[in-house]
Amino acid sequence: MHILAVHLHHLLQYARLRGLSPEDILALVQSTPLDDLDEKTLIKADDLYRVIHAIDTQLPDSHWGIACGQCISLKLLGVIYQLSLQATTVDEALHYLQTYLEAAIPLIRATTRVSAEQVELCFVIDNNSINENRVLLEYTLAIVSRELQMMTGPETDIQLSSPYWEANYPAAWKKGEAFTVTFEPVILKAALRNNSHLQVDVLVPEYLRMIEQLKPDDSFAGKVKLALLSMSDPQLPDIQAVSGALYLTPRTLQRRLAAEGSSFRELLEEIKKKLCGLLLRHDRYTVAGIATILGYSEPAAFIHSFRKWYGDSPDRLRRLL
Repeated sequence: MHILAVHLHHLLQYARLRGLSPEDILALVQSTPLDDLDEKTLIKADDLYRVIHAIDTQLPDSHWGIACGQCISLKLLGVIYQLSLQATTVDEALHYLQTYLEAAIPLIRATTRVSAEQVELCFVIDNNSINENRVLLEYTLAIVSRELQMMTGPETDIQLSSPYWEANYPAAWKKGEAFTVTFEPVILKAALRNNSHLQVDVLVPEYLRMIEQLKPDDSFAGKVKLALLSMSDPQLPDIQAVSGALYLTPRTLQRRLAAEGSSFRELLEEIKKKLCGLLLRHDRYTVAGIATILGYSEPAAFIHSFRKWYGDSPDRLRRLL
């Protein structure tokens, strides 16, 4: 059985964020060098399992697969969003989801149960690699839930369950007999009718372009920047979310940034400025809309920051551009 190499890339990129060496991990499994491996290449499932095992033995937390899925999800194909562009019903969208998973990660078998009250997506792997399966399934659930959240909005209540749930799991997770994602069907119907307010077709490529422009470096600040950009949906995550993805406390994250002469606030401002410069070039975004995307509660606060960044007003700079 074979799997798209894009998932191998995501696991290795997350390992890099956590301070591990992707090259060393690939050397352990005697796989193709990362730079020579196209993301659309098919790799053997055994190679993916060896990578998961190698990372799992070096990371101290048992649910790192969730953090990986939360951190890297926007680097996928925008699964649910892409499907929603083609779908007009809940059943059709879920069919496309299953088709995608069968092609991208055929190890995972997905089933759906739809009632008037809820939609339940259940994911299983039929082999005996118990711990590696746990990582892979929780990684997949985190990706699917992030894509659903991105499509339907932050107010949507999406519940996830794992048989391995512990008290230190993220808030949306609970104990369950299987690996599942559940949500109200009316939410997906509403999103299928109108998802234009999220404008993900513009935001995702811009985010990915920004990620590519940030050359990988060994500094901790570089890792935090990558985590910030990867976790944008489109609003940038807060320090609690980023520190959780890196398996640190907010205090430890700030201390490590301070040792490099930086701070979380400074990195956040730097990325907001870059993102603002990209969004300002698109007339479809109003100043108030950009302020909301960047996480400002009021346009006036955004305009104050904008003047500090560029020395001019957003409207005037947009006209000049």
